Amino acid sequence: MKKMIICLVAVLIAFQSLTVLAVGDNVNETIGTILSIENDKIRVKGEAITDGGQTEIVIHVGDAPIFDLRTGLPVSLQNVSPNMGIRAAYEIVGTDTPAKAVAIWLNPEDEDAAVFTVLVSENIQYGTDGVVFLSVDEKYRVVLNQESQILDYNHAPLTSANIVPGMEFFVWVDMITASCPALVYPDKVVQIY
Repeated sequence: MKKMIICLVAVLIAFQSLTVLAVGDNVNETIGTILSIENDKIRVKGEAITDGGQTEIVIHVGDAPIFDLRTGLPVSLQNVSPNMGIRAAYEIVGTDTPAKAVAIWLNPEDEDAAVFTVLVSENIQYGTDGVVFLSVDEKYRVVLNQESQILDYNHAPLTSANIVPGMEFFVWVDMITASCPALVYPDKVVQIY
């Protein structure tokens, strides 16, 4: 978590024109299924992705962005329903208070969606045609060129020059090689908060 905050501060200083989502030290993630929706609160049951994540939690959506992982497009809360798959990032605000959503992604388990996440390593190469970076786990070498759509967590365009180590992205792929690391040519990448 400290690494993410340091990265966010570096991005803010280096790219003052880039809007950065302010998140606290207590951002957690859970992946699972929506049990119910009441007003703008979603009850989720699943498994914790982060150490502080909950297996069942009520999350106040508020103005947090909601995206469909199959398409990468924003979704309104009115189009969200029980039994949908969900990945939620949230902040715990109190013991008797719903958690505050930071970002919500629907359909994370959809096998037809060629989507996965990558965390950008220190190994970044910037060029005139785009950027190439190695994932932290060294599984993927991601090639973003002029045809790649690069979006921030608010679905606003992001330039390849704004990609820095520590950023995490959902990646939609059209082509991936069987090499090691796999060479990935995404159609679209969307920053995870």
